[in-house]
Amino acid sequence: MSLYRRNNSPNWYTLCRWKGYPTLSLSTGTPNKARAVAVERTLFALKGNGRRDILDLLATHRLRLIDVHEAYLRDPAALEQRVQAVASPTLGPLVDDWLAWLRSPGVLSPKTRRPYAASTVERYAASWGRLLAVLPRGRDGTLSDLTRGFVADYRVFRKGEGCEGATINRDLCALSAFFTWLEEERGEHAARPHFRHEEESAGRERWLSADELRGLLEAVPAPWRPFFALMVYTGLRLGEVVGKDGSPALRWGDVRLSERRLTVQGRTRRLKTGSSARDVPIPDQLAPLLGAHRVAYPGGPADPVFPHPFTYGQAQKVFNRGCEGAELHDVRVHDLRHTFAVHAIQSGLPLPRLQKLLGHSTPAMTMRYARHAPKAYFSEDAARIGASLSGAVDREAEAVRRAVIQRANPA
Repeated sequence: MSLYRRNNSPNWYTLCRWKGYPTLSLSTGTPNKARAVAVERTLFALKGNGRRDILDLLATHRLRLIDVHEAYLRDPAALEQRVQAVASPTLGPLVDDWLAWLRSPGVLSPKTRRPYAASTVERYAASWGRLLAVLPRGRDGTLSDLTRGFVADYRVFRKGEGCEGATINRDLCALSAFFTWLEEERGEHAARPHFRHEEESAGRERWLSADELRGLLEAVPAPWRPFFALMVYTGLRLGEVVGKDGSPALRWGDVRLSERRLTVQGRTRRLKTGSSARDVPIPDQLAPLLGAHRVAYPGGPADPVFPHPFTYGQAQKVFNRGCEGAELHDVRVHDLRHTFAVHAIQSGLPLPRLQKLLGHSTPAMTMRYARHAPKAYFSEDAARIGASLSGAVDREAEAVRRAVIQRANPA
C-alpha cells in the first residue's frame, strides 16, 4: 500500500494490491497526510477482518473510502446498514426506476430496436406487482431476496391460483429483463437467480366455422361489420387495424379497393416484427363492405379507415357483446386471425404463402395450422411424391418436350 497525489487534486490517494483481491486505487478524501494514513489503516483492518464484501464495494466505487473509515471508527452498526443498502438495494424504488427507464422515449428495445410499447411496460409492471405481492417483505425487500428458492415458491403459489405455464413465464421474463437492466444499464452485478421456464401448451387455437362467423357478423352492430369482416377476411391483427394508443394504424391510403389489396405499413411501432409489413389481398366478399364503409366514413389517404369510435378497447367490448348475441363461447378477437389461417389451410393454400399473408417472422409460427390441411389432398400429394420418386415425372416431362418439338418440326 502507498499514498500518492494525483494532478489537480489536493487529496491523498491510496493504492492497494493484494493477491486474490481487486486492485484498489481510492481517494482518502482528505488533503491531510496524517488523516490519510489513518484512512489507509482502515483498509488494512477491513482486509484483516475478512471484509471482502466492503472491499469489493469500494473497488466498484459504490462506497466512498472516507465514509467507510468514519463509520468504521464511530458507528459500526451504521456501516453495516450502509453496506447492506448498497450491496442489496430496496426493490420497490429500484423497480420504479426500471419502469420509468422503459417508458423513456429514448430507450430502445434490443429486440425490435424501437421504443418499448406501452403495453409491454404495463405487462412488466403487472408482473412485478404479482412478484412483489408474493415476496415476504414486498416492496421493502432487497435484491438478495430474489433467490432461486423464492422463484420456486412463486411457481408453486401461482400454480395454486390455477395459472398456466405461459402466464408464469411472462412473470419470469419480467424478472429476467429487470436483472438485464441492472447489469447493463446500472452496472449492478447482482446474483441473478437461475430458473427454468414452465412448459407451455401448444397454444390456444379457437376458430370459427362459416356458420359461426355468419352469426357473429349478424350479431354485431351494422357499423362494426366491416371492421370485423376485414379482420377475418385478411387475417390482420387488431393492433394493425386500429392502434392501441388511439392513433390510426390502417389508413385509406393503405387500401386499394380497385386493385383488391391493402398494405400493412411498417411506419409504426405497433407492428410486431419487420415481416409484419406486407400486402394482403381483399376478397370479393369483403370489397363491397369496405366500399360501403368508405361512403359512411370518407377520408383522405392519411385519414384512418376506422376513426373514432372504432378504438382498440371498444372493439373488444363490441366483439364480446356480439359473441354473446351469437351464443359463441370461448371466443376472443384474436381468434378471427386464427379463423382466417385455418380456412386458408383448409382451402389448400400452401404454408409459405400463408406465412407471408399473416406476416409471421418464422415458418414455425405458421406450422401450427398445418394439422388443419384437408385430408382430401393426402392421396393427391402422395401421388405427386410417388411419381417423382419413381421417375414418372421425368418421363412425363420428356414426353411433353418431344411433343413440343414434333409440333414445331412436323415431318
